[in-house]
Amino acid sequence: MSVTAIPAYRVVKKFVRELDGLPADSALESLWHQLRSYVNHLLNGAGVVFADLGQRLAISQIGDPDLSKLSLALTGLDDGNPKVLAEETLQRCTQLLPQPDLAAQLIILPGDEQSNVLNMQMNGVMGVTLGTHSTLVFIWPSGSWQSSLAYTIAHEYVHLVRNCVFPKTASGGKIIFEQTGEPETLLDAMVTEGIADAFALQLYPNAQALSQLALSTADQLSTWPKIRRRLHNSDMVDIRRFLVGDNDRIPLWIGYATGYSIVRQYMNQHPTIYPNALVRMSARTIFESLEHGFEFTENR
Repeated sequence: MSVTAIPAYRVVKKFVRELDGLPADSALESLWHQLRSYVNHLLNGAGVVFADLGQRLAISQIGDPDLSKLSLALTGLDDGNPKVLAEETLQRCTQLLPQPDLAAQLIILPGDEQSNVLNMQMNGVMGVTLGTHSTLVFIWPSGSWQSSLAYTIAHEYVHLVRNCVFPKTASGGKIIFEQTGEPETLLDAMVTEGIADAFALQLYPNAQALSQLALSTADQLSTWPKIRRRLHNSDMVDIRRFLVGDNDRIPLWIGYATGYSIVRQYMNQHPTIYPNALVRMSARTIFESLEHGFEFTENR
C-alpha cells in the first residue's frame, strides 16, 4: 500500500523560470501548454477520462497568473515543505485507515491567487481525487495553508480508499458502480463527503471543513425537502449542483453539510464504529440504518 507525494509545483516553477523575458500572453500560453503536457504524463495510467479531467483542472486552477507573483508564491510554497507535510499526513491516514491494495499518487500543484473559493473558503488548499490513481492538490500559499493541507489530504485519502472499495466508471453521463451496475446518486455523493469530513476531523479536529461553511441547522432544515426529493437522482450535473450549491436557489456546500449530518448522526448512534468499517458501508445502508429517520444536528 502506498500513496506517493509528488511536488509537481517544482516542475511548474522550472517552467515559469524558463519563460522569463517572453511577452506576457506568449509566456502564459506556453505555461498552459507545458502544464497540460506534464499533467498528462503524471496521469498516464489513470485512463483517458481522468487524464483529460486532470489536465483541465490543472489549467483552470492555475488561472491567468502574473508569472512574477507565481514564481514568488512557488518559492514560498517550497519553503513551507508541503511534500514533507503530505507524507506525514498520509502516514497518519494509513495507520488509522489501511487499504492494502491502494497504490496512488498525490500531486501537489499551484492554485490561483485570484480564486475567492480557494483562498477565502478553502484557506488556500483544494483537493480532487481521480478514481484510485491520483489526487490533485492545488495550493496558493497564504494564511494557514499548512493546516488546511493536512485536513484536505486526510479528506481526499478517504476518497481514494472508498474508490477502491466501491470502484466506479463513467458511462452515459453518469457515474456507475462497477460491482452493482447502479449509478451513483446524490445520496451516495453526500454520504461519501460526510465520511471524508468525519475522518479528516477525527485527525484534525480544529480544521474548518466544507460541511461547516454551509448554513445553520435551521436553514438546512428548510433546504432538506429539495434534497430529499432528489436523493436518488443520478444526473451528474444535478448531483454537483446540490453537493456544492449554486449560491442562488441552492446554498453553497449544502450537500457537504447534509452528508456530514447524516454520517455524524449514524456515528452518534453507533459510537464504537471505526473508520475502517464506516468507509466500507454503502450510503444507503448508513442512511436507512438511522434510528427514527434522519434529523439535522450541529455539524461538529
